[in-house]
Amino acid sequence: MKRLMTLLGAASLCIGNTASAFDNIEIPISEIPKPVLETALYYAPGLVFNRYAYEDEDGVRIYEFEAIDPDGRHVEVDVLANGELQEIEWEKTISEVPIDVRMELFRRYPNIKIAFIELSIRANGTTYYEFEGIDTNNKFIDVEIIDDGRSLKRAF
Repeated sequence: MKRLMTLLGAASLCIGNTASAFDNIEIPISEIPKPVLETALYYAPGLVFNRYAYEDEDGVRIYEFEAIDPDGRHVEVDVLANGELQEIEWEKTISEVPIDVRMELFRRYPNIKIAFIELSIRANGTTYYEFEGIDTNNKFIDVEIIDDGRSLKRAF
């Protein structure tokens, strides 16, 4: 979803919107509060962050830390301004998705053409898998399924 939103944001700039429309603002590491940085490093041991940004969602500041794991996959750690973990997002392949989650996805969307899969570990410890792809009508869909196979939402 973030990839699609980035593309949509870039497109909106081309038709006259200003850069202030972007929520994801890149910053240097020196501008990140120490407790926020410590949380990100704690939850991503051994990863070297290559991008730092923040966004404000509903008045809440969220810092984003991006890295590439040893397998070349994108990892993002999101930390609230108070130092609490919000979410860890980690790019995955279909073979890494638990079988019950795959079964639920293909039961509901048997002809989905998957473009991107992300594991999302939320602050409460719940794990979700997010699937972005194209449905049988060639429309973009974004599906989140909890790790026990229960479908959560269809965003688009």
